Amino acid sequence: MMKIYKKESKVYMVAQNRLDATDYDNLISQLKNHIQANHKVYWYIEMENFEGWTASAYWKGIELKLPNEERVKKVALVGNTKWKEQFTEVLIPFTRTHIKFFSPEEKDLAKEWMEKGNH
Repeated sequence: MMKIYKKESKVYMVAQNRLDATDYDNLISQLKNHIQANHKVYWYIEMENFEGWTASAYWKGIELKLPNEERVKKVALVGNTKWKEQFTEVLIPFTRTHIKFFSPEEKDLAKEWMEKGNH
């Protein structure tokens, strides 16, 4: 399951349990719309009790192909190091984006880092 919240230029995503193709489609749709509506986008991803992706989500390729992806300026990735590599693969298209990994205990620090300097 995935929860997505948007506020101004920021997107907050909380990935819980196992993500499926519906979660993937929702993520792509939400991000596309937000990127098109904002010149700069800051993305917070939190993996809470995260178990990975289902086979149906893998079938879709788990590769984000978004228009204007250069508008994504920062990605704060919060979770256990076990999932860091897998999510980093998903984020490969954002090679010009500043991506920083934070442990679950550093949620507040991750939000502060993502929000700093984006006004």
